[in-house]
Amino acid sequence: MRSAYNEVWLYNLEVVKETKGWLKAKLIDEPEFKTIFENHPTSFYHPNFVIRLLIFVATLIGLSGVTGVLALIILDTNEMVISIGCLFYGIGSFVILDKTIIQNNKHYKSGLTEALMYHACGFTIGGFAGLFDFEILPLLAISLVTLSFAAYRYLDLLTTVASFFTLAYLLFHLFFDWGGIFQQIIPFMFILIFIPIYLLIKKWKSTERLSIWNNNFIIIESLSLLMIYLAGNYLVVRELSVNMIGLSLEIGEDIPYAFLFYTLTVLIPVAYLYVGIVNKDIVILRTSLLVLAFSVFTFKYYYGFDHPEIILTISGIILLAIALLLFNYLKVIRNGFTRENLISEKWTNMNAEAFVISQTLGGNQVKVDGSFQGKGGSFGGGGSSGSF
Repeated sequence: MRSAYNEVWLYNLEVVKETKGWLKAKLIDEPEFKTIFENHPTSFYHPNFVIRLLIFVATLIGLSGVTGVLALIILDTNEMVISIGCLFYGIGSFVILDKTIIQNNKHYKSGLTEALMYHACGFTIGGFAGLFDFEILPLLAISLVTLSFAAYRYLDLLTTVASFFTLAYLLFHLFFDWGGIFQQIIPFMFILIFIPIYLLIKKWKSTERLSIWNNNFIIIESLSLLMIYLAGNYLVVRELSVNMIGLSLEIGEDIPYAFLFYTLTVLIPVAYLYVGIVNKDIVILRTSLLVLAFSVFTFKYYYGFDHPEIILTISGIILLAIALLLFNYLKVIRNGFTRENLISEKWTNMNAEAFVISQTLGGNQVKVDGSFQGKGGSFGGGGSSGSF
């Protein structure tokens, strides 16, 4: 099973979007853009954001009416019938989305697709969970399956985020329920689980045949890095241990392995920053700055300093000075980094001029008659002999 959308049209739509950026940056002119646009046709209905938002709201209003009619039909029945009805209604909504909205009417993230997809997810999850009396484990399992299906099938980013955190909560719930030593090693298990997930996603992101899911991969990649950090962050581990696991700490007492979590709180952001700079990886680089700020907050939370207004002022001056120095230093490309906008990361390793030429002049190749065979001169390139 692949995406519900036509992959050739997805590629063409992406090319047109990127070349619009080239046009705005004056890397190409109008005739060249027009030629590329004509060579990459797509039949998707994909309106701008404002129109999509209006369609999304209108669709939800319309679906609420359909839901109301369904409720009137099955409201007086027992809970089992209601759950089964919701389940079939949710699955039926997915079928309508696939066959009618996407395949027949060529909608692509039009607002209608998102509204119907979220609607279908809600009823599918709710109907299945109702069959199990809304027990937490079956609810999390069906939520993970349904949300992952929606993210994969419809390239949706919100369900990608939701499925990721559902997986994280499902793992936490399992370890927490097992109790004992499993509760104590939850942070280490999260690190051991999400590191392979991150590496797998990195591998998939570099696979050309999976390129239509690149945005989903970037989200999972970022969240995996964030989850690895949070699993080793002292503040997160301490607060969860006290509030959820019920760890009782006396005054001056610390959590088990406190030194290790202090170390991870410092080392993980530094490691992210180093890897991001060395590999020129914008995802891990941005994540490193976020977690570095949270590490500072962590130590400030437990080890407050006097005169916070002075500390904030000095910190602001230092950060502003660093930003200005970097802004001036990166006026030109240095070791692969620059302050200039290079249109898009995905195109920075491509020859834009060659791409434009291939799209605007492709097919206009000179055909050479193979019957002519030159025989050249009798000596090394200075001329030709009488046998020419």
